[in-house]
Amino acid sequence: MKILKTIKICALSMSALILAGCAHPDLIDVGTPENAVLTELGMPDSKMTQPDGSFILVYSMQPFGQEVYWMRFDKNGNYVGKEKTMNEDHFKLVIPGKHTKADVYQMFGHCAQEYEFKLQDQTAFMYRFNDIGGMDMAFWVQFDLNGVVTETAVTQDPWDHDGGWLFSL
Repeated sequence: MKILKTIKICALSMSALILAGCAHPDLIDVGTPENAVLTELGMPDSKMTQPDGSFILVYSMQPFGQEVYWMRFDKNGNYVGKEKTMNEDHFKLVIPGKHTKADVYQMFGHCAQEYEFKLQDQTAFMYRFNDIGGMDMAFWVQFDLNGVVTETAVTQDPWDHDGGWLFSL
């Protein structure tokens, strides 16, 4: 009897985890109030308030996903649309010498991996994404010891284990 009860508890726990995994920015309807979005998606990585009172909630799907979403809300707190930000247009928003780690985190949320380059006294955030052609790529933002952006770059995703081949051997 004790084993059956344990199995039921495990099954209910797994069901809850599976259902929680169904929450995704693509499933949010326009007009949904902020509190309902927070209930559905959880706390965002950051919130960016705009001059007109509207705001953006940032949801990073990193490290295993390859997207970062800007969920846009009007000044009344109603969802009006989203942007996928892992693309060249959004990467250009990061300005070396001006932006900091905090700024980059606010724009893109948590990264897939943070690297440390001790010989250069630098660190880097690496964000994974798919380019227009569907290739697994990485957007790198490097920082100096003060946390100021020194440079950005786009390379092949270092987590791409098939080496970029069309078919894995």
